[in-house]
Amino acid sequence: MQATSATSYAAITVVSAFSTGRGVTIGIDIPCKVGVELKNCTDFPSKILVRGKIADPHHLIATSAENALRHLGLPLPRDKSLFVSVDSKIPTAVGLKSSSAVSSAVVKAVFDLFTFNGYSSQDVLRESCKASIQSGASLTGAFDDAAAGLLGGLVFSDNRKFKLLRHQTLDRKFGKLVKILVPKKKKKLTSDLSLSMYTDYDQRVREAIRFAEDGVLAQAMLLNSIVHSVVHRYSLQPLVSSILEGATASGISGKGPAVAAICPNGKVSERVERRWIDENLNCKVLNAFVTRPHGL
Repeated sequence: MQATSATSYAAITVVSAFSTGRGVTIGIDIPCKVGVELKNCTDFPSKILVRGKIADPHHLIATSAENALRHLGLPLPRDKSLFVSVDSKIPTAVGLKSSSAVSSAVVKAVFDLFTFNGYSSQDVLRESCKASIQSGASLTGAFDDAAAGLLGGLVFSDNRKFKLLRHQTLDRKFGKLVKILVPKKKKKLTSDLSLSMYTDYDQRVREAIRFAEDGVLAQAMLLNSIVHSVVHRYSLQPLVSSILEGATASGISGKGPAVAAICPNGKVSERVERRWIDENLNCKVLNAFVTRPHGL
């Protein structure tokens, strides 16, 4: 029996890649741990089997594992199967990159199980993003989300080319505490969207990217959120409230409905949480820290 595991993390959006193909994302420390185990299985030989009751409507887990094996040129032995288990703390279908995290962790775990000569982060990200598109879990492959979750830090990417443009530490002036407002019942699957919903907003999104490149994240996240509030009819009140309480930047994450506020210190973080709880029914507030950039 062979077994190993890998972990990726959630992320929050600075600028979504839906409109232009270029995205800006920040990694946060909400984990998704994936275990893989190759063992004898006479009942279902040479199969990829997912353990437990996991919501995976697009079969992303199996597709990610298949892509990783195909990349390595290693078909499963006839007498063995690959068992995959997922322990994720990331809320699903709210814009916190849960699909990207599980896919990249699956690919990395399979690579770790079968590879002895090493591999690159680009290999993991490419196979993960290809699986996200093939399965229908993502419209663009979400390279920015996968990179921020796997490698941490602040990521600038070209999702259409699966290319990492910049990878850096978030400036200390923004703080490292993140508050996340998550509706308890409201969900939105990326597969339910169409990229055509965003085509009228290319200019605004490009402006947001320029703000992000210049380090003006508050304006970048605000512009991005205005676009999503129009497309999806979200309220901007949580953003306004968090900024008024001292958050350095705040915005809708992914396709929403989660809202993330970056806080410079614990006092501001507490004020943001209290105000959000007072103003928003049927919601919960999550705590996270910005992750530092790292390699594999």
